[in-house]
Amino acid sequence: MAQIRLTAKMTLVKAQEEEIEKLTLKRLAHEEELRNKISRGIPAPEYVLYKQFAEESRTELKTREHKKKEMIREIERDREKLVQLSKEKRILERLKEKKKKVFLYQAEKNEQKRNDEMVITRRRPLSPRS
Repeated sequence: MAQIRLTAKMTLVKAQEEEIEKLTLKRLAHEEELRNKISRGIPAPEYVLYKQFAEESRTELKTREHKKKEMIREIERDREKLVQLSKEKRILERLKEKKKKVFLYQAEKNEQKRNDEMVITRRRPLSPRS
């Protein structure tokens, strides 16, 4: 279950990276367009719109980058938990196997003891009745 959540989070990070890439490309295209318009002459209101877009998209880009970093930190924490759980599971499996071996050894020992007692009881001479 934890692995599924981890995979889902990694998919979200990948989607976030794609969105960041799209926004970055959009910003670059608008910057290039603005440079071309500035060289030909651009009305002030249009220039202001380009600058507003640049500022808003920069803020959005920073927000998305921050979210991505948070998600990556969360993934790392989840991955560490998963590794720890995996280690604990292996330890418990080894302990279980060890206890099973001890139990089987004791059961075999007890069975042997019962067999020995039965042999001794059968070989013992019957005591005379008085």
